[in-house]
Amino acid sequence: MPELSSRADLLSTLQSLSNDIDQLASQVNPELAAQPNTFGDWSFKDVIAHLNSWRLLTAARLEAGVSGKEPELPWPSHLDEDRDIDGLNRWLYESNQDKSLDEIMTDSRATFERSAAAISAMPEDALMQVGHFSWLSGYALGPAVVQGTWEHFHIDHEPEIRAWLKKQGISS
Repeated sequence: MPELSSRADLLSTLQSLSNDIDQLASQVNPELAAQPNTFGDWSFKDVIAHLNSWRLLTAARLEAGVSGKEPELPWPSHLDEDRDIDGLNRWLYESNQDKSLDEIMTDSRATFERSAAAISAMPEDALMQVGHFSWLSGYALGPAVVQGTWEHFHIDHEPEIRAWLKKQGISS
């Protein structure tokens, strides 16, 4: 996990993560990317769309930090990330199912751009101070959401993606 002790660290980590995802996606042709049942029931593009969808929450939290309001969920309010993660992931999957890999990668870049813009706009003390936001008690907003985003890709999904690419004979 990279050091996340400043705005520059947060922005650098997001840029690196965006580059990593772009680099992996650039190796997969659209037909292979859409092949179902590659990662459980999901295709490669479904996994990238899943990551994008969760980064929408990262962006919403960071934008809430800029506005001083509570974050607005990027999905219907009846879906709860703490009580029904499977239902939420199913909804996210269904919401992106008809998108092409190009559309999903455009969405990917947009989530990173939104997050970076919010990080750049927020006072650094608000971004880095533990407990600054009541809705994120016990955590510093910037490091918490960027670390979560980094871990979601690099720990939860990247190893499986790289193994799949290797199995396909694609250098990663």
